Amino acid sequence: MEDKYISPFLEALKNVISQFGVTDIRFGKPERKETMHVDTDITAVLGLVGNLRGNVAYSMSSETAKKTVSAMMYGMPVEEIDSIARSAIGEMANMITGNAISSSLSLLLSGEKTTFDITPPSIIFGKDIYFIISSIETVSVPVDTSIGRIEVNIGLEI
Repeated sequence: MEDKYISPFLEALKNVISQFGVTDIRFGKPERKETMHVDTDITAVLGLVGNLRGNVAYSMSSETAKKTVSAMMYGMPVEEIDSIARSAIGEMANMITGNAISSSLSLLLSGEKTTFDITPPSIIFGKDIYFIISSIETVSVPVDTSIGRIEVNIGLEI
């Protein structure tokens, strides 16, 4: 998968989380995986349908999730990952993916008749989980931030 398909997701993530006051955002080295799989505490998965098909997943530890939700709620303390916190993580994933699709990716494919849509986010939640989301090649990028690490997994059928 070419970098031009990965960059829109990373830039959208940076733009969205920086709006919540998250700082010191650093992208790690991308890693290619044969399948899209996650093994972190919380993952939000969205499907991409239309001209661009595949999945994108945003994974993080419980601590990073708590700090993320707290940042989204203007510093309100978050003690547990309850249904409201899971919903907030899903909404963040929706915002990131929507921004990536509506701006940068649509420009990449502007010569084609483009139709894009994303599925509602599914939240995978629990300790000691190993979950295979898709059997297509995936690029995984660690993103270190002031609130912890977020792993972005992008698997597109291109």
